[in-house]
Amino acid sequence: MPFIIDLPPVDYQNDNTKIEHVVVNGEKNIPSVDFDVFKIDRDIFEDVYFQEKFESLVSAWKGNTVFQSSISKIIEDDNFVEMLKMNKKALLPLIINEIEREPSILVWALNIITGQSVSTKQRYTIEDVCKRWVKLYREQKINFI
Repeated sequence: MPFIIDLPPVDYQNDNTKIEHVVVNGEKNIPSVDFDVFKIDRDIFEDVYFQEKFESLVSAWKGNTVFQSSISKIIEDDNFVEMLKMNKKALLPLIINEIEREPSILVWALNIITGQSVSTKQRYTIEDVCKRWVKLYREQKINFI
């Protein structure tokens, strides 16, 4: 299991962060600082963090519900609920990649976070529904509620 350190909320501002220039041998060389690099590093860190957190929650959820037949108990599992609390825009591609790799009832999370359903009058298997969601996502036809 990966070691996860919680990130502060995205809108978190750390007023204590500062950049200091060190004087070496009496010379003060002040290099230019590209602040966009810091943002890119933070974005990459957040992507890795969300990926690890998602994988950990999915693994625990699957382990807890592998023999469960009650839909309500499956979607009320603490790990599933915690996953749904993640940032929707970060969560959507993670779920899509997971169900594309391994179709599963995790697809139900998409109904919840988007408020949409791909079901029609016809009955589909979980594999069929997963394929439809992946197709809709790749065609950019999924909207959030």
